[in-house]
Amino acid sequence: MVLTTHPFLRATLSGLHAPTAIKPGLGADPWVIMYEDNYYLTYTTGSNVQVYKSSNLAEWSTTGTIVYTPTSPFTELWAPELHIIDGSFYIYVAMDQNNDNSQHRMYALKGTSTTDPTQPFELVGQVTSSDNNWAIDGTVMQYQNDPSRLYFIWSGWTNSSQTTVQNLYIAPMDSPTRISANRVLLHEPTPDWQASGGQRINEGPEIYVHDGRTFLIYSAAASWTQEYCLGFMGIDGGADPLVPSNWWRKDDGPVFWASDAAFGPGHASFTTDRDGVPYIVYHAMEDQNGGSNNRSIRAQTFGFNPDSSPAFPSPAGFSVTFPLPA
Repeated sequence: MVLTTHPFLRATLSGLHAPTAIKPGLGADPWVIMYEDNYYLTYTTGSNVQVYKSSNLAEWSTTGTIVYTPTSPFTELWAPELHIIDGSFYIYVAMDQNNDNSQHRMYALKGTSTTDPTQPFELVGQVTSSDNNWAIDGTVMQYQNDPSRLYFIWSGWTNSSQTTVQNLYIAPMDSPTRISANRVLLHEPTPDWQASGGQRINEGPEIYVHDGRTFLIYSAAASWTQEYCLGFMGIDGGADPLVPSNWWRKDDGPVFWASDAAFGPGHASFTTDRDGVPYIVYHAMEDQNGGSNNRSIRAQTFGFNPDSSPAFPSPAGFSVTFPLPA
């Protein structure tokens, strides 16, 4: 594989303490948050939702706590995200019915505890706009730190006949579990670097706020290929996020892409250590042809460009270690 150097700035890291891979074994679609001086991780298991707890961002156990197991006909649970909204825990997860991918939709779970996210979660219901199209990888944007301004952002099909193209959509919410208006198309995977595996894909949208700027970082191309990567777009000045033209877009190339030791890096989430150092948590493949069954969960620090946008590192291999997070 020949890697090209993109002009977008990559951060550089050094040190010798913590491994790149933070969880033993394989895993994909990681989501990490810090709450009450502990870190919590959830990721795709397929059959249930598990939450892992750790006092150390860099070291996780091999087993988590099952907080939700679906009843029939729900199957194939993908990319759960744990959010804290207005004092309650919510998990947003994609589920299909009877192992039929065309039935994947987004659902909200609510925690039975307001202090412990490893306690059981209960299904509230589907999170959908009126079109009720295929949907995965939903996330919540609490805009401008205003709990009354909630938006749901997800990856979806235009309709059931467009199964090889995944777009990003946004819709307003009138509660943490309900969309209140029609969806709005935010981004289409038209650039060639967002195509691989015979598909054009935008998925895994995540919100990252820094220095008053709001960034929407998303995964592009097919997750089972080495071309999987991250792109981003953003919105500034408190502009209405339901107006697509209010978002700027960086479509000239990815902002996080394969190295010669880690392939297909993507589906990231973001957190900080106790000193406020930012971390990107993502999955990648050790084998460039390994496919979906070769992904593992990794974490690295990152920096910022002069315009306050994230400057992500080159994804490192397993042999590289970094300073242990605070």
